[in-house]
Amino acid sequence: MSDEAMAVRLERSSQPPSAHTASDARARARQRRAQERNRVRLLRVGVVILLLGGMFLLNALFGNLTMPKPTDVVSESWKMWTDGTMLQGLGQTLMVLSLGFLLASTTGIIGGIVLGGFRIVGRVLDPFVNAINATPGSAFIPLIIVWFGLFTPAKVVVVWIAAVFPILISTAAGIDHSDSELVEMARSFGASRARLFWQVMLPSAIPSILSGLRIGAAVAVVGTVVSEFYMAQSGLGGMLASAGNRFQMERYFAVIIVLMVLGSLITGALRLAEFRLARWRVSLREVR
Repeated sequence: MSDEAMAVRLERSSQPPSAHTASDARARARQRRAQERNRVRLLRVGVVILLLGGMFLLNALFGNLTMPKPTDVVSESWKMWTDGTMLQGLGQTLMVLSLGFLLASTTGIIGGIVLGGFRIVGRVLDPFVNAINATPGSAFIPLIIVWFGLFTPAKVVVVWIAAVFPILISTAAGIDHSDSELVEMARSFGASRARLFWQVMLPSAIPSILSGLRIGAAVAVVGTVVSEFYMAQSGLGGMLASAGNRFQMERYFAVIIVLMVLGSLITGALRLAEFRLARWRVSLREVR
């Protein structure tokens, strides 16, 4: 046995049994998580291969009108990116999406704090919030067109209506369902209502707020496309409508892929923020 291995073995034997056991448990947990990540990556690659194979099969059976070849979609995507068409549409969509989601995030979090932090206000307004949330967003489009027109302000309002309620409801639920033991402990130490809210209830609601933002971001992408469909056609939604009306399936799928990637990037970034800001939470997956 080498001197280095002997030294490591002596160092481990000199540690208390509890520390040695905890170190081994952490090492096993890291190894298990690494193996799980590798399996997930392989399964994702397998899903992509199955999807591509399905596209080729449908194209061979039913023709290009039903399903284009993946190679044709890639070729059309390259053409749209190189001539600037896709970049221009993406810029228009991102402007509407950013403004609408920023407005929805601000008003949703503030409204959720009010509904969750003030019980009487929450009980009074809860039925109205649920009623509006249950109404399809497309039902408001004619009214929005009358009030705001057909261009960017109206599209931003559509995105706001689509995204604000998941954020508002998640924020209100997070504050209303704060850890009761922490709240009682803070009260027993004489914490004021304002101090209790800012230092106990709001930090406890951060995971719920971030989850609401993640759901709201995904819904905001859908709202952006819907607004570009029904109003002055522009951005990726307008390109999608134009390609669909002309049965240009390669172009249609090229735009869909960009929308899917955009939604995945936004929700992935918010999921990372949720992990960073709520690192103290222990999920069930981490203890299995």
